[in-house]
Amino acid sequence: MDIQKRGNYPIKSIAVLLMVIGLFVGASSTDARQVGQFSKFKLTYNGGEKYTRYLTKSVTNRAGVLNLSNDTGSAWITGHMRNSNGKSRGSVQVQRGKRATFSNTGTANYLYRMGLSKTNPGTVTIKGSWSPDTH
Repeated sequence: MDIQKRGNYPIKSIAVLLMVIGLFVGASSTDARQVGQFSKFKLTYNGGEKYTRYLTKSVTNRAGVLNLSNDTGSAWITGHMRNSNGKSRGSVQVQRGKRATFSNTGTANYLYRMGLSKTNPGTVTIKGSWSPDTH
């Protein structure tokens, strides 16, 4: 075997090894959290829930999160993470300008949406974000 062929062998082996490792790392990174934005949600006390779009939960037994922008005025908002059948899988109460995490019984790869309602009297328009997974 001449030296030139022997010298390339370790470099080719390392390149193949790195490609194989890259495939495994890429294939195992299905933990991509979805975050949904919402705005101009007008909520009225005793007015029922207003719903965000559906998001896919990435990890079973991982807490969810609800973020509300710091708009003018104070308001307590209740959020219910609901499955496609409308069943609540977790809930949270949060004030404007705050972030709150909540436990839930959602399952990975299933669809959920956030139902938002006003907890105290009055009407309010809110914006923010939410995710069925904290990270």
